[in-house]
Amino acid sequence: CKMSATTEDLEGDWQLVSDKGYDPVKVTLKNIMGSDWMVACMIPKGNMMASMLKRDEGGKFSLVKLNCTNKETPQENKELEAEFKTFLEPGISNLLRDDKNLIIEAGGKQKQLVEDDVRKNQEEAQNAKLTNAKGSGRFG
Repeated sequence: CKMSATTEDLEGDWQLVSDKGYDPVKVTLKNIMGSDWMVACMIPKGNMMASMLKRDEGGKFSLVKLNCTNKETPQENKELEAEFKTFLEPGISNLLRDDKNLIIEAGGKQKQLVEDDVRKNQEEAQNAKLTNAKGSGRFG
């Protein structure tokens, strides 16, 4: 299994499921433009933690700015959110894709996330509806 870090491989939706929180940390990776990236992290009903990153020629990342909202997080996710924020604060230095996993490196530590298929599943359901509608002959 190969590790890859191409833009297409990294972009998308990921999640970190942890026994420290009731809900998973949802993570969305987006290549905004050129070397500018955004890693948006949020636990449902929690705070948005957005890392604005620059990617260098060698594919490594450096933190430009970490923006966090500051609202009260539900008790069941407080510990996980605090831990994830602490993990992000030194700045993400590397993002690697390993098949269906995403490895985030920050401050010398690593976290492994799994693919979050929510959007993909919604798209597939939408496409299935369209295919069925086309096949019914009503629109032909």
